[in-house]
Amino acid sequence: MPSVDRLSGSQLIAVISDGSALPDGADLNPVLSGHARWLSNLGFDALTAALNTDGRDTPTVALSAVPGDVSVFHLVHTRAEHAGQIRQALEDAGRAVVTDNDLRAVVVAARVLTELRRMRRPTDQSAVVIVDIDELIDMGALLMAIGVRNLVFCRQADVAFPLSRATHDADVVVDLRPAPVHNPRTPGPTRPLVVPLPAPADSLAVLPGLLAALADTQAARLHVDVLAAVAQMLATTTAPGFALATLDPALTDDIAWAVRQALRHPRGG
Repeated sequence: MPSVDRLSGSQLIAVISDGSALPDGADLNPVLSGHARWLSNLGFDALTAALNTDGRDTPTVALSAVPGDVSVFHLVHTRAEHAGQIRQALEDAGRAVVTDNDLRAVVVAARVLTELRRMRRPTDQSAVVIVDIDELIDMGALLMAIGVRNLVFCRQADVAFPLSRATHDADVVVDLRPAPVHNPRTPGPTRPLVVPLPAPADSLAVLPGLLAALADTQAARLHVDVLAAVAQMLATTTAPGFALATLDPALTDDIAWAVRQALRHPRGG
């Protein structure tokens, strides 16, 4: 059974991970403790659970190792294939999960919207290429939810010619390769704008508002439409070129409001 460390506050958030996305040899427990302290400083009640890395047992451990009064699970530093199993098990039990990659995907989607607005390109008529989606496997669904209709997926390893040729006709390239792009291209008549993969720390400001709204509404899962609502809110309140998610109480309140509205008024509902 994983160790559980609880800090006191108000709403109870469980920060969990199997550490599979950390560098080899990294100690998971101090990383989880750092996340918990950060949430505690924001007024949440936080506990941590370092999960068993045995893939099949991880979802079961995630459900059994923490108290039943957890409001939301925050899943961090876990590879996409493991995260999907853990999320499915928790959501099947009616427990909402926010992953660190959910936060990164929201920031990427908001950046796509702000840049298309700056270029005066209609979202539903713009061409967006996603390069190497393994890091953020739900990125395509989120971009579709914010209105992108011309979406192309590209794997660098599968392209027989330079990547620049595969992305030549795009308005925006979402480059999800873990290694940063050197000298990202600037947009021009024949060159798309490149939106790189943000670091997890650069997306954390999205988290408090999401957690607060999910806990208050006792939501059972985090739908892509909720993430889309947050991305659209960020894009409409942030000027192109400025930081999309700098932590402050006003941003937390705005995100929480957007989440509650999306939960109360689901698309097609």
